[in-house]
Amino acid sequence: MITALCGTNGALTFQASVSGIAIYLDNFAIKVLAKDQSSLRQRFITAVQRGADLLFSTAHAVEIVGPLGGSSDAVKKFLDDLGPHWYPVEFLVFDVVKRESEGASPDKSCFAGELLTSYFASHTSGYHSGSGKVIDLSERFFRLGNFVDWLAPERDSFRASCAQLDSTVEEAVGRLRAKAKKDPSWLDKVIPQSKFDPSKAATFAVATLMRNLVSDRGYRLKKGDGIDFCHAVMASSFANFATLDKQWKRRVEGFPKPNRETRIYYEPELGLMMEDIEAALDQLAKMNRIPRA
Repeated sequence: MITALCGTNGALTFQASVSGIAIYLDNFAIKVLAKDQSSLRQRFITAVQRGADLLFSTAHAVEIVGPLGGSSDAVKKFLDDLGPHWYPVEFLVFDVVKRESEGASPDKSCFAGELLTSYFASHTSGYHSGSGKVIDLSERFFRLGNFVDWLAPERDSFRASCAQLDSTVEEAVGRLRAKAKKDPSWLDKVIPQSKFDPSKAATFAVATLMRNLVSDRGYRLKKGDGIDFCHAVMASSFANFATLDKQWKRRVEGFPKPNRETRIYYEPELGLMMEDIEAALDQLAKMNRIPRA
């Protein structure tokens, strides 16, 4: 959830937190829930109001923003209905890994603070002393639909970044596969399978997925795998519940144990995901009612 805080000197800062349960939705799930005609859409909205937050990055905006007609309208309405119950996370996982190596805590390593600051600056540029305007920092200001609208002009730039990411991942995997083919022991020397460290969850996920892709020589990387790689890393590193495409769900579920063990679902399992989220919220509510000793 996002809130604005005013310091004693009048300066504004922003606080983003996950109230209880963190959820990461791949773009297919956002679209399916947004256009759902059954009860899933409302159940998800109710879940975030009860104590869940959606992890959201510019990676999601790549496919969401832009002239998509009725589908875009449905997605925006769905995101608006979530209110401020979302948490801005980074898109480029290598930036997150760098922060982890520098000792940042999980909430600091994944937090897209600069993006939130830019959003605020853009929406308040015409507000200054003497302007007669009052900045409304209620929940309406931080609606996710407004945030997506703000990102829309950068859609082409996002797509170019994703294309570059595809090329980077494909080149790296291809290069590593060639070396591993010549020397089967080489991969363990260069990218050893590390033990899970909760303070470096993204580092663990990146290394494990790279090892997986290099070893899976029968899989040919395709367009979109770069952004799906980032989705898989962020979902498995920082969410309690997440959706991913089937093949990425399989890769994450194959991570060495123990790990964070995010519960992953693909499209046919959205109903099951909602049941599990609701059960977790029920359990959380019971725990919060237990008197403290």
